[in-house]
Amino acid sequence: MTTQEHLVDWNADSYWKTRRISPPQILINDVRTEPSNQGGSHNMQEMLEINEVLPSTLIPALQKRDQLSETLDVESLTPYAQERQLLSRLSHEYGWMNCLRSQGVQESVDDPEHLRKLRWIHISSKYTEYLHGCLLALSDWTGDQSKPLQCLRQLEVCIQQNERFSKHGRYFAPFYQPLNENLKEDATSTAESGPMLISVPFLDWGVTGESPALRFQIDPREGYQSSRGSSHLIRSILQHFYRLEDTSDREHHQVFSKHKPWIKNRNLDLRIRRWYGNYPTTLNVDELWILVIDSRHVVTFSTNQTWKSRWPPMQLTSRIVEISFRGIRNKFFTSTQRQEYDAFTHVVVTLGAAVGLLHRSFWTDLVLCLSDRYAGYLEQLQYRLHRAPSTKLVMDLLHVQEELNIIINIMQKQIDLITAIQS
Repeated sequence: MTTQEHLVDWNADSYWKTRRISPPQILINDVRTEPSNQGGSHNMQEMLEINEVLPSTLIPALQKRDQLSETLDVESLTPYAQERQLLSRLSHEYGWMNCLRSQGVQESVDDPEHLRKLRWIHISSKYTEYLHGCLLALSDWTGDQSKPLQCLRQLEVCIQQNERFSKHGRYFAPFYQPLNENLKEDATSTAESGPMLISVPFLDWGVTGESPALRFQIDPREGYQSSRGSSHLIRSILQHFYRLEDTSDREHHQVFSKHKPWIKNRNLDLRIRRWYGNYPTTLNVDELWILVIDSRHVVTFSTNQTWKSRWPPMQLTSRIVEISFRGIRNKFFTSTQRQEYDAFTHVVVTLGAAVGLLHRSFWTDLVLCLSDRYAGYLEQLQYRLHRAPSTKLVMDLLHVQEELNIIINIMQKQIDLITAIQS
């Protein structure tokens, strides 16, 4: 498959030049039940696995890439001309993603390869237009077409109600919003089956100055601010809290910038350079968007962090696959009750990876998770205050207290959001 992947020249096809997103720019994973022989060759067991789908394997399905845009009758869907124009444009630019929909649900290990438990798509960019495009393209238009249309309208209302503006760019307030509220009379429409949209802030590490080169770019407009349409950029922890102030002169006072435990520990320095590639010197606040289409399709969005390694799992998607998903699937079949892996289960997996990204260290001997960095710096300040008290050290303590209060505020918002989802 790797050889075939290199033979596909997506840029040679003029079709993708007029589309905002092309297959090699998105990450597609299928959740399937696979046979496992962990108990020995004579004791085959079932095990949930996440399998990455290479873009080259989508070529047969992409033969029907124009099916939605050609069959969707926007004239009969809505009497409003502006809404017709929007639906036509979205179906033209994103309609090809409709061929990514699952055609069935896997029931047993012996089912064909095209059947799966769930399809998860991740896009490393945060334009609100992508939410409309993915919801339209991945929805089921074969039945009552008024239901997806109502969900699209509810999505627009949800974005307008929760989008905020600051000096450092647009962002979402944390929220959880079912998009089928107007379909309550339908017994098949539940909050867990979707559609629904979730936005949650989470902490991530970065580097001082300009970030390293990305492996790929989703949208050429990324990073440019515009009144007509701008992406939600990643912000530092100070930019997240001080929304109307310029914090560039205070960024180098972050604990992540001042406390560098690898300077006095050569073994730690070698491990960081080997596994991380870059020294984590800044603390940033990113957003995770989770768009649940239905019980079998989930689309997630986050900032493009492809300059980080996929193994060790430094990217959010790698954390979801290698840590959060494995932690749940290992206990999935040990339950006495038969459970089904659906979109709501994957939402829990995704939230667990994002919320706990800096709160769990992948290696016990790498003191780089959030608590270790602050605890180590506070230990240094405590020792220096005991030896030679000064006003500067007291100010440093106040800076640490300020950052910790911001972190506690973010974590409280995460807890409130997860509590709202559970209820």
